[in-house]
Amino acid sequence: MRKLALLLALLPIFGPAVAQTDKDSAAAPVQKTADVITQPEFKGGIEKMYEYINRNFQYPEEAQRRSVKGKMEVEFTVEKSGDITYVGILKGLDEAIDQEVLKLLKAMPRWTPATKNGQPVRYKVSMPITIRASKTKNGQKSSQGLTDYRDN
Repeated sequence: MRKLALLLALLPIFGPAVAQTDKDSAAAPVQKTADVITQPEFKGGIEKMYEYINRNFQYPEEAQRRSVKGKMEVEFTVEKSGDITYVGILKGLDEAIDQEVLKLLKAMPRWTPATKNGQPVRYKVSMPITIRASKTKNGQKSSQGLTDYRDN
C-alpha cells in the first residue's frame, strides 16, 4: 500500500515527461533568429566603474582596526532606464564594509542599460569585489579600494 501511495504521488511529477512524444515536440516552433543581447555597462566602462567606487569608498574605521580584507560578491539590477535597483550582498565580508559597499552601489550613476534586439531590458548583474587594506604614508591603514575581478 505504501509503494502504491508513493507511485501515485510521483505519477504527476513524472507523467508529463513520459507522455511527451516526438510528434508533440515537432509541433513546437523553432526560433530561427537568435536574440541579440548586449550587457549593461557603466558609462565609461568597467575601469571607470572601479575608479568611481575606489574614489568614493570610505573604509570603515572599525574594519580598518581589524584589517578586514577579502572577497565579496554583490548583485544589483540595471533597469531599462539605467537606474540601479535591488542592490544586495550575495557573499558578505564584514557588516561595516558590506553597508559601505551597498551605499556606494545604490548611489552609482545611471548605466547604459542592457538591450535585447535593440530594446532596453532589465538585467541582473552579479560581480565579485576584492577589498584590500594598505598603509598610507603616515602609517594609518586605509582602503586600497575595491578591485575588479580581473585582479583576483
